Amino acid sequence: MTDEEFSSWLDTEVDGNLMSIAQRQDLLAQKAHFDSERAMIERDFPNQIVGYIANERRVGQEIHPFLESVNQEFPGRMIYFEPIRFSLA
Repeated sequence: MTDEEFSSWLDTEVDGNLMSIAQRQDLLAQKAHFDSERAMIERDFPNQIVGYIANERRVGQEIHPFLESVNQEFPGRMIYFEPIRFSLA
């Protein structure tokens, strides 16, 4: 998904009252942090889940424990994450 497609999808979520404008901005900010370090992340964290929440990088091995951990540490904040060199499906 391109940045433009991602931003458009978020606009749809806001329009449908599924997220607030502030949440959209937070998610885009977290993605920007991820994108600014993408080369290093892809090099240093293969087969891991890497995300940004509250402007901090978090890394995990499995999706459910990863999400539970960041949601406990940062309740209500948006997280942008990607699996590095593997699929969550």
